[in-house]
Amino acid sequence: MRPFAKTDLVFFLLVFIAVGCVSADTPVRVFYGTRELSCVPSAIYDGRKILVPISCLEALGISCQPGASTDSITIVAPTGCSGETEISQVSGARMVPLDNVLKIVGGELIWDESQGAATIRSHLQSVEFVGGTLKINCSLPVTCTTRKWQDKLIVDVHNTKLSSEAREVYIGGPVAARARLGQYNPDTARVVLDLIQNAELSLESRLPAAQLVILVSESQSKPAYRGGQSPLQTPRSVAQSRPYSVEGVSLESKGEDGFELIIRTSAIAQITHSYGVKPPEIEVIFKSAALAEGADQLDADHPLLKSVTVSGTAFSGQPAVKFNLSLQRIAAYDVSVSENAARVMVRIPDKAGGTLRGKLVVIDPGHGGREKGARWGDVYEKDVNLRIANAVKAALQREGAVVIMTRDGDTSLGLATRVELAIRNRADLFVSIHCNSNSSPGSASGIETYYHMDEPSSKALAYAIHAAVCSITRMADRRARTDRSLYASGLGVLRRLSGSGIPGVLIECGYLNHPSDRSKLLDAAYRSKLAEGIVAGLKAYVEGSTIE
Repeated sequence: MRPFAKTDLVFFLLVFIAVGCVSADTPVRVFYGTRELSCVPSAIYDGRKILVPISCLEALGISCQPGASTDSITIVAPTGCSGETEISQVSGARMVPLDNVLKIVGGELIWDESQGAATIRSHLQSVEFVGGTLKINCSLPVTCTTRKWQDKLIVDVHNTKLSSEAREVYIGGPVAARARLGQYNPDTARVVLDLIQNAELSLESRLPAAQLVILVSESQSKPAYRGGQSPLQTPRSVAQSRPYSVEGVSLESKGEDGFELIIRTSAIAQITHSYGVKPPEIEVIFKSAALAEGADQLDADHPLLKSVTVSGTAFSGQPAVKFNLSLQRIAAYDVSVSENAARVMVRIPDKAGGTLRGKLVVIDPGHGGREKGARWGDVYEKDVNLRIANAVKAALQREGAVVIMTRDGDTSLGLATRVELAIRNRADLFVSIHCNSNSSPGSASGIETYYHMDEPSSKALAYAIHAAVCSITRMADRRARTDRSLYASGLGVLRRLSGSGIPGVLIECGYLNHPSDRSKLLDAAYRSKLAEGIVAGLKAYVEGSTIE
């Protein structure tokens, strides 16, 4: 062996210095879009992951809480979702891995190692349209620009990546037919409302915001649309924008099973109303109205009613009065308008009360035999429908419900026969199982639930099942909706059920021509979740239980 030379020492020192430089923590600049976030101390890249101080997260509206152990921390997003991640002590500061944080809250991380820069984008997670309000739900606070072009309202959400599987959300009137979602460019997600008639929009959110709230209303420059789920309209002889006042409110009990809220007005009211089951509530807005002094005083004492709140608001840029009825349980409701009053009638829905045990539920697997339904390759809707229906049957029987299947094999069955089976057996509830499809494969995803026209009990059942299924499966929410303007053959079963006294719904459990939906529909575990959601919705409707 040759003796250790001075040149060897120099070589090893150089190697040691080089290795030390490679393994040292590299400072990182963190951007949210084009805005650099203040990180004190600096964020670092340790060769495997980017670590950021908690102060950096606070600038994104993300809060931190103690974790289950000393080396973990709970991350809480602006949307409320939360999860745990590891925490490290670096130079006396608490640091968390940025990629783990974004997995919890939702978002995209772009790492440019050559520039030592990490860029964060928000995720557009879902879009809702209820009661004339468009809600765009994002994982982090965002800004947006809005504009109108021809028969479309366009909302560009900046520094945002579309993460929702749904590419369109059905609305169905009176103002908008649908919302379409897309990625306009790498930094901008776009939501387009296809209008049925001339409309106006008003951004209600204070930017930046994780939820963008945009009011969409009929333009006063054109006659009101008469189709779809239009709000109750004032006769044309009365000026729509003519102001009036809400004079007072009273509650008339109809026994423990229902009540009528009577809202007195100085003239014929123009109102819009919306319904929710998570939590159960009804919202009624009196357009172009003012609240008279003392008109918000009400003795709201009824077993179905938690509270009534009355407040001034704005609708289409005009003063309005809003009534919010918070309910003890899911209920059926109807609204009517007369010359000097509006009446909100609320009651226990048909066939509700008691428990699900012993209730007779008819489960209707759509199509069958030569009626194959939607198809993708060798996957036929009729077969998937039957598998889902069998999972629902098993879940219901575990609850003690009595179940009748309209078909338990690959047999053809007319719509009338399916309904006659329910009527003949005096069914309590009817659920038709289907899968969806459209003319543009991969363009739409998620759950839809239909009820016939505006039948109050069927509407309540549809909202209950839809909310529970979406909550449990985490699928894209394409809304519970009326079949008012739709005459597809599958929905004919709901029309034939009308007037029978049996609340019925039709649920589209996912899109066969969307790859993600299809893989789930073919998965037994997903079908079990669907069944769990349908049963949870039925229990909420019958028993008044809470939908989580």
